[in-house]
Amino acid sequence: MTLASTTKWRSKSPEYKAYQDAKSRCTNVNHRLWFYYGGRGIRFLFTSFDEFIGIIGTRPDNFTLDRIDNNGNYEPMNVRWASKSTQMSNRRAYKIPWREAVEKAKTYIITHPDGKKETIFNMAKFCREHNLHKGNLHSTITGKYAHKGYRAQLAQGV
Repeated sequence: MTLASTTKWRSKSPEYKAYQDAKSRCTNVNHRLWFYYGGRGIRFLFTSFDEFIGIIGTRPDNFTLDRIDNNGNYEPMNVRWASKSTQMSNRRAYKIPWREAVEKAKTYIITHPDGKKETIFNMAKFCREHNLHKGNLHSTITGKYAHKGYRAQLAQGV
């Protein structure tokens, strides 16, 4: 008997919950997120929880199920455990075409402590790279504060 087939472990594990949630999003038309998964053709192709856990393994802390190709199915070679930041960079633009999404995305001009200005499109990534707190840098847009010498402003028509 495998660990995956132990009923008590299975029903309480985060791996089993992820398995059931993904399957339901793809197959249950009454699921609140079905439109974004099964409704747009995403299929759940694992035949059993044993197959799923055998391929993906146990979930690391603070990771959730992710599809590598966001337009692909839940299937071997297209699923992984991923951090929230990895998943945020792997999502698709909702309801608007990609080009239009880029045009409507917020663009920021960041002034570095040495006075150098830089145009950025992803404040979270910039903050990770410079060891800054996103909320604190965002609050500098008002012009009243600086965060570790950095200031941000919304770019107009960039």
